[in-house]
Amino acid sequence: MELDSSSASNTVFTDILEHPEFEFKLFRELGLASYGASTLGECFMVAKGMGVWDLAGWVREWSGLAARVEQQARAAEEQGHVTSATEHYLRAANYYHMAEYYAIVAEGAHVDFGLKSQACFLKALEGLPWKGGLVELTANGKVYPSYFLQPDDSGAVRPTVLVVPGIESSGEELYFYHGISALNRGYNVLLFQGPGQAGALRRDPDSRLQHDYEIPLQVALDFLTDREDVDNDRIALIGNGFGSYFATRVTVFDPRVRALVVNPPYLNLHRSFIEAIGQRAMMFDVDYHALNELPPSLMRGVIKLLVLNMCRRFGASRLQALVKATESYSVEDLLYRIHCPTLCLRGEKAHDEMSRQAEVFCSGVRSEVKDIIELPNLHEADGYNYFSNLPLLNQQIFDWLDTLFKHTS
Repeated sequence: MELDSSSASNTVFTDILEHPEFEFKLFRELGLASYGASTLGECFMVAKGMGVWDLAGWVREWSGLAARVEQQARAAEEQGHVTSATEHYLRAANYYHMAEYYAIVAEGAHVDFGLKSQACFLKALEGLPWKGGLVELTANGKVYPSYFLQPDDSGAVRPTVLVVPGIESSGEELYFYHGISALNRGYNVLLFQGPGQAGALRRDPDSRLQHDYEIPLQVALDFLTDREDVDNDRIALIGNGFGSYFATRVTVFDPRVRALVVNPPYLNLHRSFIEAIGQRAMMFDVDYHALNELPPSLMRGVIKLLVLNMCRRFGASRLQALVKATESYSVEDLLYRIHCPTLCLRGEKAHDEMSRQAEVFCSGVRSEVKDIIELPNLHEADGYNYFSNLPLLNQQIFDWLDTLFKHTS
């Protein structure tokens, strides 16, 4: 879930990029460079071509970069340079998703960018050692395009992680977040894209998030438990940002989840959303098309982008309608039903409401094994969803899972 970055104007990143509205997403993109999703130079080149509150510029710059990198991939492929082509296709897939992200709220050609992201990712998979690819999971008549990947084609029975996105991620982006780390350690990976998320919106522009997310996720668990190469006693769910709510929700109702990892716990979207937008924003209503007209004293630019994105995913046209829509997204009263081992990750300087929800989570679940790990904040947004140091995050997650599942990686 995308939440507030920093309101200060003197951070190093803001001084360089000069448009704090987009700082959160750009900083996050730089973090993905650790896994080959981006490069420092390409990110800065895009940033310099944008202005403050420039949604169209964001889409233009990222899609332009994606097209250039894809062209380089094709040229390398034609010359037989498989490794170079694969590396470029991976970055192109991620850059197309970056264009898709704000094209969705700017009412641009997000479907085109999303399908290009998927196509580039599938091309990259041809040059990678993993087995698997795109799978279509169906729930309530809706098709959710996801990715099931395996370390090799041996057919070995393996532990498996089901990675659940939040509001803004795509299956392709989740590959960089956790997929590579899982595959390198010998885990199967299912990268899920459910209602209201990027993969679903590419097929159905009217797809919306739903509070009872356990319905599509139980279909994902059906897919895994029906496979002979998945160890049903070693299935873990990983939720990032608001994906933690979705992952927690299905764990409440489905005992097939044998381990739950949340980064951080999201138990009550309404409370965390109110903390993000501030009590002052609760005193007025506005159509989402007019958000940019609000002065910073009422709502900062980065929060306006959050509200725009959430309005699109929740199907709300006004601020207070969005506030109302968040009220049904709560799982606090159901935590007693969770008995599997749990791992809670959070930034060491978590915001007040997120600290409260982490405490409620750890006291509410009935697991015999429930661990909490605090990671060093490198950015203000780590207080909502830790992402600044992804190799460190994945080391903590998978060392914990390796120990729990008695898995050697």
